[in-house]
Amino acid sequence: MLLVQDNLIKLGGIKLSGQIKSISISETATIENIEDDKGKTKANQPTGYEAAKISVEFILEDSSTMTQAEQIEAMQRLFKAYGQKKAKLMRIVNEDCSVRGISKVYFQKLSTKNVISESKRTATLELLAPVIAGIKTRKKSYLKISNPINKSKRLKSLKSKNKSPIMREKLTGVAKNKAKVLVKAEAKRWDLKS
Repeated sequence: MLLVQDNLIKLGGIKLSGQIKSISISETATIENIEDDKGKTKANQPTGYEAAKISVEFILEDSSTMTQAEQIEAMQRLFKAYGQKKAKLMRIVNEDCSVRGISKVYFQKLSTKNVISESKRTATLELLAPVIAGIKTRKKSYLKISNPINKSKRLKSLKSKNKSPIMREKLTGVAKNKAKVLVKAEAKRWDLKS
Protein backbone atom coordinates (compact mmCIF):
# COMPACT_ATOMS: atom_id res chain seq x y z
CA MET A 1 0.00 0.00 0.00
CA LEU A 2 1.36 3.40 -1.01
CA LEU A 3 0.42 6.27 1.27
CA VAL A 4 0.63 9.67 -0.39
CA GLN A 5 0.11 12.84 1.62
CA ASP A 6 -0.25 16.35 0.29
CA ASN A 7 0.58 19.64 1.99
CA LEU A 8 3.24 18.28 4.31
CA ILE A 9 5.35 21.40 3.94
CA LYS A 10 4.56 25.08 4.42
CA LEU A 11 7.12 27.58 3.15
CA GLY A 12 6.82 31.31 3.73
CA GLY A 13 3.25 30.85 4.99
CA ILE A 14 2.14 29.02 1.81
CA LYS A 15 1.30 25.32 1.66
CA LEU A 16 3.17 23.72 -1.22
CA SER A 17 0.95 21.54 -3.37
CA GLY A 18 1.96 18.31 -5.03
CA GLN A 19 2.89 14.91 -3.69
CA ILE A 20 6.12 14.88 -1.72
CA LYS A 21 8.32 12.07 -2.97
CA SER A 22 11.20 12.63 -0.56
CA ILE A 23 12.70 15.07 1.94
CA SER A 24 16.38 14.91 2.77
CA ILE A 25 18.19 17.04 5.33
CA SER A 26 21.97 17.02 5.68
CA GLU A 27 24.19 18.82 8.17
CA THR A 28 27.97 18.74 8.14
CA ALA A 29 30.58 19.54 10.75
CA THR A 30 33.62 21.50 9.56
CA ILE A 31 36.84 19.74 10.53
CA GLU A 32 40.24 20.99 9.37
CA ASN A 33 43.34 18.84 9.11
CA ILE A 34 46.47 20.18 10.82
CA GLU A 35 49.52 19.18 8.80
CA ASP A 36 53.20 19.13 9.64
CA ASP A 37 56.05 20.48 7.47
CA LYS A 38 56.05 17.35 5.31
CA GLY A 39 52.33 17.57 4.53
CA LYS A 40 51.25 14.69 6.74
CA THR A 41 48.15 15.12 8.86
CA LYS A 42 49.07 15.48 12.52
CA ALA A 43 45.63 16.14 13.98
CA ASN A 44 42.06 17.13 13.20
CA GLN A 45 40.60 20.40 14.47
CA PRO A 46 36.80 20.93 14.55
CA THR A 47 35.95 24.52 13.59
CA GLY A 48 32.14 24.56 13.51
CA TYR A 49 29.20 23.50 11.38
CA GLU A 50 28.07 24.21 7.85
CA ALA A 51 24.53 25.31 7.07
CA ALA A 52 21.92 22.55 6.93
CA LYS A 53 20.81 21.65 3.40
CA ILE A 54 17.26 20.52 2.74
CA SER A 55 16.13 18.91 -0.50
CA VAL A 56 12.43 18.32 -1.19
CA GLU A 57 11.30 16.36 -4.24
CA PHE A 58 7.71 16.72 -5.49
CA ILE A 59 5.62 14.83 -8.00
CA LEU A 60 3.36 17.35 -9.70
CA GLU A 61 0.01 16.18 -11.02
CA ASP A 62 -3.12 18.08 -11.96
CA SER A 63 -5.48 18.39 -9.01
CA SER A 64 -8.97 19.80 -8.57
CA THR A 65 -7.54 23.15 -7.41
CA MET A 66 -4.32 23.58 -9.44
CA THR A 67 -2.76 22.39 -12.66
CA GLN A 68 0.89 21.33 -12.92
CA ALA A 69 1.82 24.67 -14.49
CA GLU A 70 0.08 26.63 -11.69
CA GLN A 71 1.94 24.58 -9.07
CA ILE A 72 5.27 25.42 -10.74
CA GLU A 73 4.29 29.12 -10.96
CA ALA A 74 3.49 29.17 -7.22
CA MET A 75 6.90 27.66 -6.41
CA GLN A 76 8.62 30.10 -8.78
CA ARG A 77 6.96 33.08 -7.05
CA LEU A 78 8.24 31.77 -3.71
CA PHE A 79 11.73 31.30 -5.15
CA LYS A 80 11.94 34.68 -6.85
CA ALA A 81 9.09 37.16 -6.83
CA TYR A 82 8.93 39.96 -9.38
CA GLY A 83 11.59 42.59 -8.62
CA GLN A 84 13.30 40.47 -5.95
CA LYS A 85 17.09 40.96 -5.98
CA LYS A 86 18.26 38.40 -3.40
CA ALA A 87 16.97 35.37 -1.53
CA LYS A 88 14.76 36.08 1.47
CA LEU A 89 14.68 34.23 4.76
CA MET A 90 11.41 32.27 4.99
CA ARG A 91 9.69 30.38 7.79
CA ILE A 92 9.36 26.65 7.15
CA VAL A 93 6.82 24.36 8.78
CA ASN A 94 7.57 20.68 8.34
CA GLU A 95 7.83 17.76 10.74
CA ASP A 96 11.29 16.66 9.58
CA CYS A 97 12.67 20.20 9.79
CA SER A 98 11.19 20.91 13.22
CA VAL A 99 12.73 17.70 14.59
CA ARG A 100 16.13 18.97 13.42
CA GLY A 101 15.52 22.44 14.90
CA ILE A 102 15.15 24.22 11.55
CA SER A 103 12.49 26.93 11.44
CA LYS A 104 13.82 29.39 8.83
CA VAL A 105 15.45 28.76 5.48
CA TYR A 106 16.66 30.44 2.32
CA PHE A 107 15.16 29.14 -0.94
CA GLN A 108 18.42 28.26 -2.72
CA LYS A 109 17.42 26.33 -5.84
CA LEU A 110 14.32 25.31 -7.81
CA SER A 111 14.52 22.73 -10.56
CA THR A 112 11.68 21.16 -12.52
CA LYS A 113 11.66 18.16 -14.83
CA ASN A 114 9.03 17.18 -17.38
CA VAL A 115 9.04 13.41 -17.95
CA ILE A 116 7.18 13.21 -21.29
CA SER A 117 7.05 9.41 -21.50
CA GLU A 118 5.25 9.22 -18.15
CA SER A 119 3.28 12.46 -18.66
CA LYS A 120 4.27 13.87 -15.28
CA ARG A 121 6.44 16.61 -13.89
CA THR A 122 8.72 16.66 -10.91
CA ALA A 123 10.08 19.60 -8.96
CA THR A 124 13.02 19.72 -6.59
CA LEU A 125 13.47 22.48 -4.02
CA GLU A 126 16.82 23.05 -2.36
CA LEU A 127 16.69 25.05 0.85
CA LEU A 128 19.49 26.28 3.07
CA ALA A 129 19.14 26.88 6.82
CA PRO A 130 21.21 29.90 7.87
CA VAL A 131 24.03 29.55 10.35
CA ILE A 132 23.38 32.14 13.03
CA ALA A 133 26.52 33.72 14.44
CA GLY A 134 26.44 34.00 18.20
CA ILE A 135 27.52 37.34 19.60
CA LYS A 136 28.40 37.66 23.26
CA THR A 137 27.85 41.02 24.88
CA ARG A 138 29.23 42.27 28.12
CA LYS A 139 28.74 45.42 30.11
CA LYS A 140 31.69 47.71 30.42
CA SER A 141 31.77 50.24 33.19
CA TYR A 142 33.27 53.53 32.12
CA LEU A 143 34.41 54.42 35.61
CA LYS A 144 36.13 51.12 36.43
CA ILE A 145 39.57 51.79 35.02
CA SER A 146 42.71 50.52 36.72
CA ASN A 147 45.04 53.27 35.51
CA PRO A 148 44.39 56.55 37.44
CA ILE A 149 45.57 58.70 34.50
CA ASN A 150 42.99 57.15 32.19
CA LYS A 151 40.37 57.48 34.92
CA SER A 152 40.85 61.23 35.19
CA LYS A 153 40.69 61.60 31.39
CA ARG A 154 37.47 59.55 31.35
CA LEU A 155 35.93 61.71 34.08
CA LYS A 156 36.91 64.89 32.18
CA SER A 157 35.26 63.57 29.02
CA LEU A 158 32.10 62.70 30.97
CA LYS A 159 32.04 66.20 32.48
CA SER A 160 32.58 67.84 29.11
CA LYS A 161 29.71 65.79 27.64
CA ASN A 162 27.41 67.15 30.35
CA LYS A 163 28.41 70.70 29.37
CA SER A 164 27.65 70.20 25.70
CA PRO A 165 24.67 72.17 24.32
CA ILE A 166 22.80 69.04 23.33
CA MET A 167 23.15 67.45 26.77
CA ARG A 168 22.20 70.73 28.44
CA GLU A 169 19.12 70.93 26.21
CA LYS A 170 18.13 67.35 27.09
CA LEU A 171 18.65 67.90 30.79
CA THR A 172 16.74 71.18 30.82
CA GLY A 173 13.91 69.63 28.79
CA VAL A 174 13.56 66.82 31.31
CA ALA A 175 13.70 69.30 34.20
CA LYS A 176 11.05 71.50 32.58
CA ASN A 177 8.70 68.54 32.16
CA LYS A 178 9.15 67.53 35.80
CA ALA A 179 8.53 71.12 36.89
CA LYS A 180 5.31 71.31 34.85
CA VAL A 181 4.02 68.13 36.44
CA LEU A 182 4.84 69.43 39.92
CA VAL A 183 3.18 72.80 39.24
CA LYS A 184 0.01 71.09 37.98
CA ALA A 185 -0.08 68.80 41.00
CA GLU A 186 0.42 71.76 43.36
CA ALA A 187 -2.30 73.79 41.59
CA LYS A 188 -4.77 70.90 41.94
CA ARG A 189 -3.92 70.55 45.59
CA TRP A 190 -4.59 74.30 46.20
CA ASP A 191 -7.84 74.14 44.24
CA LEU A 192 -9.08 71.32 46.45
CA LYS A 193 -8.22 73.20 49.68
CA SER A 194 -10.11 76.38 48.75
